[in-house]
Amino acid sequence: MEFHAHTIAGYQGERLYTAWYPPKPVARGSIVWVHGYAEHSERYAEVIRFLGERGWGSLAWDLRGHGRSTGRRGFITDVEEYLYDLTAVWTHWREKLPVPVVLFGHSLGGLIALRYRQKYAALWKPAATILSAPLVQLRLEVPAWKKALGQVAARLFPTLSLPSGLQPSQLSHDPEKVKAYSEDPMIFRTATAGWFAAVQQAQILLWQELPLLNEGKYLFLLPEDDPICDSKATQRLYELLPASDKTLVTYPEGYHEPLQETFREQVFQDIWHFLHQL
Repeated sequence: MEFHAHTIAGYQGERLYTAWYPPKPVARGSIVWVHGYAEHSERYAEVIRFLGERGWGSLAWDLRGHGRSTGRRGFITDVEEYLYDLTAVWTHWREKLPVPVVLFGHSLGGLIALRYRQKYAALWKPAATILSAPLVQLRLEVPAWKKALGQVAARLFPTLSLPSGLQPSQLSHDPEKVKAYSEDPMIFRTATAGWFAAVQQAQILLWQELPLLNEGKYLFLLPEDDPICDSKATQRLYELLPASDKTLVTYPEGYHEPLQETFREQVFQDIWHFLHQL
């Protein structure tokens, strides 16, 4: 699959890996992908190929501290750092992307996409926003001792790194996808106290500033058996979302990663059907 990779300057001097996958044969639009925690953009190759063959180009990039981008693994002091980086990516590529341009965020990427729409609508208003199992609220059980330690460490030692507790088997029912995740050298298994505190604060602000999401077109892809992100909280957010042009697609038996699930072809088709209406 053809792609053009560029490393660009991010916030505070971090170097961000970006890659443009041109569509074939005729460009119908572009998607800017924001991946989930501890993973990287190359894991989206299958859906990128599917949509590319239907005219949708993809701009994929690795978050700071992830994949081929620089930065301490699993560490930020504020989700704003991701938002600044997304602005840098968008600014660098915007003139080269066929319109309309859609923003896609999975898990942590979904939280980033929602916060970006809340804070930076004046800089960029995507034609639509697609959210896959967004990190609105954790369902993954965090032991009490880890919560207590994390609260103290976030203030005194924010770079303290602890096991994330995420299990590959919680992502998909497809054993091949689980195996690939387990053996991927670019995936890490830790989270820092600073990152966890920053995400919690962003989730609070997401709910507080929900009225700002009063325009735009949204597609929510919701795996209802997600062991990591709370699907009920996400459904509640969808119901309260003030934007009127919104669509919810549920996958009753889906684990955390619909794009890696046994039924992923249906998910790809759901995305394509949504894009086809733009």
